[in-house]
Amino acid sequence: MDYIRERFWRGYVYSSLPRTNEEVAVWLGETANRRVHGTHRQPIHLRWEEEIPCLGKLPPGDYDTSLKIFRKVYKDCQLSYNGNRYKVPYHVIGKKVMLKVKGQFIRIYHDQDLLASYQEPSGKGQSIGDPRIYEQLKRDQEQLGRKYGQNKGKATRGLIHGSLYPEVVYRPLAEYEPYAGGASWNN
Repeated sequence: MDYIRERFWRGYVYSSLPRTNEEVAVWLGETANRRVHGTHRQPIHLRWEEEIPCLGKLPPGDYDTSLKIFRKVYKDCQLSYNGNRYKVPYHVIGKKVMLKVKGQFIRIYHDQDLLASYQEPSGKGQSIGDPRIYEQLKRDQEQLGRKYGQNKGKATRGLIHGSLYPEVVYRPLAEYEPYAGGASWNN
């Protein structure tokens, strides 16, 4: 950039864009690309001709210039960005997702999968998303089994008595009066 600024633009009098484009093309062809480059000591146009066969094809799609941000998905199927909350499918709860932000448009990805697309609102403190995300969560039988099924709490249930609610012996309060008076429990 410094070369163009110092060799072409310095002292150039701009009149119109088409005329400037023509003059830049002439300057590149006759001056800039004919000079011997300081690094490889060859004229630039000759070096360019050598490199053309080595160049690969351009990618099939446009380069993605969106801002990429990573966020963790909360237990309520939402993530936070720029003062707002965005709903995403429940299967990414606890995982990091990537937001691609360009202009006022937000696309949310998990790996290569597009989860949701939203228009960024003008205000803050809003919850944005499709309420059907929660309906999908309610219909997921596997998830319901983990949350409410027989195996819930299985690791601690019945460790002492074989039951969540141990049997308690019921006695009349009169049986406890001697002990309240100081009698020993082990008599």
